[in-house]
Amino acid sequence: MRKALRGTAVNVSILTTRDRAGINHGIAVTTAVPFSTYRPAMIVAVKHSASAYPAICESNYFCLNQIAADEIDLLDRFSRSDLRASRFTTGRWSLGPHGLPYLDSATTCFFCDVVGAHAHEDQTVFIGRIVGVRLSNEDGGVRDPLVWINGRAATLAGREYA
Repeated sequence: MRKALRGTAVNVSILTTRDRAGINHGIAVTTAVPFSTYRPAMIVAVKHSASAYPAICESNYFCLNQIAADEIDLLDRFSRSDLRASRFTTGRWSLGPHGLPYLDSATTCFFCDVVGAHAHEDQTVFIGRIVGVRLSNEDGGVRDPLVWINGRAATLAGREYA
């Protein structure tokens, strides 16, 4: 099963949120997907042990920052708990709706209000209604997103078909 799941290509996002005390939290996620165009939403799964989990539950807001292939260094910083204190020390961060931190260089940022949550074993799947979108202006807005497959980064650039 693990080998089969690792063979599924996914995009990488940095989920950011802010707790009631105004402290920023963030984690790397590979489970963020669009959900519905009628009332645009995103779905994301967050482990209960993740540092951002209680902040999402408290604030009911999150931002999904889709990172570019050339920002792979952020993946390590937002994936490792021993680097938690340095997560927001690199990159250019700004504040969006609800004071949510967003990465200026992200290919796309989705600002979401939590409208649903479903606990499943050690994770909760959050449904976030999209209340704002920010598109990158860097390089004319054409940058390859970071794609993850088989335990490593991959690129689709230069391929006629995905």
